[in-house]
Amino acid sequence: MAPARSRREAVDGLLVDLRAVFETRLRSLVVYESHGTLGEAPSSGEDELHHGDHVHTLVVVDELRHADLARMAPLSAGWAKRGLAVPLTLGQAELSRSLDAFPLEFSQMIARHAVVYGEDPFAGLSVTDADLRRACETEVRSHLLHLRQGFIQTDGDPGALARLVAASAIPLRALLVNIARLHGVDARTPDQLLHFAGERLGLPAESLRPVVGHRNSERFNDLDVGAFFPGYLQAVERLAALVDEWAR
Repeated sequence: MAPARSRREAVDGLLVDLRAVFETRLRSLVVYESHGTLGEAPSSGEDELHHGDHVHTLVVVDELRHADLARMAPLSAGWAKRGLAVPLTLGQAELSRSLDAFPLEFSQMIARHAVVYGEDPFAGLSVTDADLRRACETEVRSHLLHLRQGFIQTDGDPGALARLVAASAIPLRALLVNIARLHGVDARTPDQLLHFAGERLGLPAESLRPVVGHRNSERFNDLDVGAFFPGYLQAVERLAALVDEWAR
């Protein structure tokens, strides 16, 4: 395991690298909360960063060139060793045009981000409810079909089923976060999401708890996934039916 380090140390090192690449064209560096770290503050402060953690960042520049990407490429291995995900890098003009194309991702960034350097790139920007609703409709249907197809492909193998459910956990939490946002509810922690799913959507929260409540995908191997999977699938089917009603 790599030695513990702070997010501040990792992000400060990233900022040094970015300044060397972009010089005066660097506009903003933002840390944002990924759906895999729901409930954790998107902080750049002195909280510890351990092996397996990843800090997600957005970089906004005046103009993004191919030469910039070529200069960033050799740095990516070092970023990974310091616990940094590869920065999402956009030109200033691209940002506003990307909101309707990726409403789920950017609505999460807007709601949960911290500016490390420069101006807030999201000032004055927002994702429309119509775009977010459309994306949720697509995502929940895709999630359901993926679970059904994936279950068939497991051919009854418990390990394969555990991997299927583990891979579905982060997308499910992301989907619930955004559906809650459409209802005017700020829910991020597993308990908040389960309460919203049960009280506001009428879903069987206990059927979702094994998936929503597990932050470490490796722990699914310790659960009897075959026992709770039917209830989990039924809950997602019910969620898909609810979301389908939006279009009526």
